[in-house]
Amino acid sequence: MTAAVPRPPETGAQLEADVVVIGAGPTGLAAAHFLAGHGVRTVVLEQRPAPSGHPRATVLNSRTMELLRHLGIDAEVRRAGVPLENTARITWCTELSGTELASLDIIDSAHALMQRAVNSPALPVICSQNRVEALLVDRLPEHAQVIRGVRAEELTRTPTGVRVTASGDRPTVVEARYAVLAEGLHGPLREKVGLRRTAATPLGRLLDIHFSADLSPWTAGRESALYWVLNDTVRGVLITVDPKRGEWLLEIPALTPDEEHTYFEQQVDHLKLIEAAIGESGETIAGLRIHSVRNWVMGSTGLASWRSADGRVLAAGDAAHTFPPTGGFGMNTGIQDAHNLAWKLAAVLRGGAPDTLLDSYERERRPVAEFNARHSESNALQKRALLQSDADPTEFARNIEQHRPHFDFEGQALGFTYAPGPGEPVVQNIVTYLPTAQPGHRAPHTWLDRAGDRISTTDLARTGFALLTGAAGAVWQQVAHDRPTVLGLPLTAAVITADGPQLRDVNGAFADIYALHGPEAVLVRPDGHVLARLPGVAPRQELRQAVDRMVNSGPVPTRAEGPS
Repeated sequence: MTAAVPRPPETGAQLEADVVVIGAGPTGLAAAHFLAGHGVRTVVLEQRPAPSGHPRATVLNSRTMELLRHLGIDAEVRRAGVPLENTARITWCTELSGTELASLDIIDSAHALMQRAVNSPALPVICSQNRVEALLVDRLPEHAQVIRGVRAEELTRTPTGVRVTASGDRPTVVEARYAVLAEGLHGPLREKVGLRRTAATPLGRLLDIHFSADLSPWTAGRESALYWVLNDTVRGVLITVDPKRGEWLLEIPALTPDEEHTYFEQQVDHLKLIEAAIGESGETIAGLRIHSVRNWVMGSTGLASWRSADGRVLAAGDAAHTFPPTGGFGMNTGIQDAHNLAWKLAAVLRGGAPDTLLDSYERERRPVAEFNARHSESNALQKRALLQSDADPTEFARNIEQHRPHFDFEGQALGFTYAPGPGEPVVQNIVTYLPTAQPGHRAPHTWLDRAGDRISTTDLARTGFALLTGAAGAVWQQVAHDRPTVLGLPLTAAVITADGPQLRDVNGAFADIYALHGPEAVLVRPDGHVLARLPGVAPRQELRQAVDRMVNSGPVPTRAEGPS
């Protein structure tokens, strides 16, 4: 897995890769980056000639920004978007230029902002999906390539893996060991390989209007991520895409059958809807221009199994699950799916792990996706009730705090676990993140000093496994020296002390949060989650047993029929 993927000629090609990814949305492109980071040769096939110009998803939470930080593009994403701390407010009003009914501060003080900086080395960002896609393509690493303008038509089984046949201007055939379907909600290949779709009852139909305008006369001093507008003509939300460039999205749900007919069956005047939301004539709104319009059905979908019967095809992102955008977890969940799956594919492809390790992907990620779906559905129903309500403005403002979990979800973004206890949810607290270095949880962030450079504990397991230990755990360095790989991926040991020469615990946060005793070590997986806490009494045996438990634990999901 060291040779770069060959470039196809203009007339089409037959390529070989370790993994073929179908779909160049955020999930598929992130998968290509994460796989290439492990040296896995990856080809991405995409039907669209270029990323969509319509913004769709807009929020990248702290956990996703950490992953983009590992790819080295977090700073560019922040420049391409808007730091959430600059728009950390939700506003409800009659019109943008009208009466403000209520507001909710997501980050309401300097202390709250500092607490988020304590929780993660990367703060959330508003950056639209199409811009994220463009940056991921521009920074595509060695070992990965994207072929655009081709439609994956067939996926068949071969003696060593799969063959994907794609039609288009450059007909392409890719043979690979594994396929990752990141083809979105409407992709055709899942059912062809036996991955059966499931769907909950739709929660409504929405109209999106992507437009540009200078709205600063009405937003200056109350910059918000969302401006909910409630008047007789429009009940919907103005979504901040990029106020510096005057880019916005007006999203309007159809709340009645009459609105369904008006928005989706008649020739509705989109300009009039924007004017009603802002409360001003189009002639007085500087630079007003409509870019695109779409309508779509809001709801949750899933798959009966995320992996084909023969194990060669796995689904991720919207191909595996969709849920309402109320909470902003769609793009984030997909990118985190790819991160979980990539290192496991790399371990299997390198021969360091059995194929059954891939079963843990669905076992771990499905409960997270299902939690996000349930929470998003609850938010959507509450939002619908709120938009249909004729509550008195004073009562409306007094009760607005109950909606905080819809918009303020640091605990959900950083606190989910892959190892909940019996009867416990995968997220304990949606709003408040409570750091813990217990198995299943993301290894908490603390700042460390390394020879004058500031690094995060989240940096220590980017490409392999990491043993984090304290002053009494030097034995783990010898263990890592004697066994430099785990499941075919690098193993390193980091001794973190208050005044050590290698990694210094700058403010004592590591000692407090990780709470290591004596030679104890925390074993962190390549996706940044804690695999085990190892006492250090019989370190080599403890390490081996922890890895064996991960590879062999848990029920294997029932799989669908595989490709023919």
